[in-house]
Amino acid sequence: MAKSRYEKRGVSSDKTEVHKAVAGANMEKSIFPNSFCTILPDYLGGDKKFCNFAHADGAGTKSSLAYIYWKETGDLSVWKGIAQDAIVMNIDDLVCSGAGLHGETMLLTMNIGRNKHLIPGEVIAEIIKGAQEFCDLMERCGINIKFAGGETADIGDIVRTISVDATITVRSLRSHIIPMKINTKSVIVGLSSTGSTSYENEENSGIGSNGLTSARHDILDKKYTKKYPESFSPETDKKLIYTGDHYVEHSLRIRKNPLVHGKLLPIGKAILSPTRTYAPVLRAIMKLKDDDKVRIHGIIHCSGGGQTKVMKFLPDHVGVLKHNLFPTPSLFSLIQRESGTGWKEMYKVFNMGHRMEIYCGGPSANRIISIAEKFGLEAKIIGYCERRTEGDSKLTIKTKHGNFSYE
Repeated sequence: MAKSRYEKRGVSSDKTEVHKAVAGANMEKSIFPNSFCTILPDYLGGDKKFCNFAHADGAGTKSSLAYIYWKETGDLSVWKGIAQDAIVMNIDDLVCSGAGLHGETMLLTMNIGRNKHLIPGEVIAEIIKGAQEFCDLMERCGINIKFAGGETADIGDIVRTISVDATITVRSLRSHIIPMKINTKSVIVGLSSTGSTSYENEENSGIGSNGLTSARHDILDKKYTKKYPESFSPETDKKLIYTGDHYVEHSLRIRKNPLVHGKLLPIGKAILSPTRTYAPVLRAIMKLKDDDKVRIHGIIHCSGGGQTKVMKFLPDHVGVLKHNLFPTPSLFSLIQRESGTGWKEMYKVFNMGHRMEIYCGGPSANRIISIAEKFGLEAKIIGYCERRTEGDSKLTIKTKHGNFSYE
């Protein structure tokens, strides 16, 4: 099978090799089978009523674009967004399993690896400041994150510019876990990745922190190849490096969310939109979990794998149909036009308009949508599950761009 543009750039949307390596390592299994995150016994407290989470993730190659934008504009504030990206990519995986939604304390540590020749102390200071400010914001939203420091390493022989990663540890009651019980009666509520919620202070293009390698190379102009050779891997085919027509200062009109006003953003800032967390919304939904009208069958964070992420968690007899997705956000349309990437691959690499899915009973959907809208967050039913027999696709996506099946 021919490699996609994404794979040719040295990245993978489904991380097949990584999953094989993990499977072969005989690591401890989650005590809740098929959970979104690995859930361990309460090694920290030794109480059978509790369980432990330890999750690691980061901002990925988004920091490489932040580097270019900062060098071009002098705007240090973009590094605060990188701190948020690294934290949210952890939080929003964890909340899919219920961790952190009931007042538990999340312990955050960060690991920053930099090339000191290129990244001065003021950048590190902005990242640390951004991390603390985001923790403070989440505390006001009822999500308790305590920043416990971390490590900053000068490793220019390994890291070309800067890498920003985070780890979060949580101790939670087992009764608070959200088990993955997606079934043929589940409907899917999608939570928009664009617009601006009540706990955000700027418009979000919807990009999150996945697919950034393709996003920046497909959109940005070739001039950055010579100007910032440190911003990409020298092993990448030169034909795939910065193949677009745009500079970071060019403007892009992001798609209007009907609940807020859209506006123009520099393309660099649009791609650097800090990854939105859905934790405050999910916390409000969990307060109704025991209500007869709110039945949660599973929560999926559409990160690595984009709209195909759910396939990892489906029982053999369950298939998913997504037929009512949000309109394609402007940034993703631009990436597709500039790159010529097939729409089937676009839905596998990017979230394409919603980054969180709640699988629930039909009567619960309207309650969930209503709660989301109280936060200024657009939400709607984007599909449903159905019985799958041998030979049927696990996932079918129907859009104006075509119908796509995934096995």
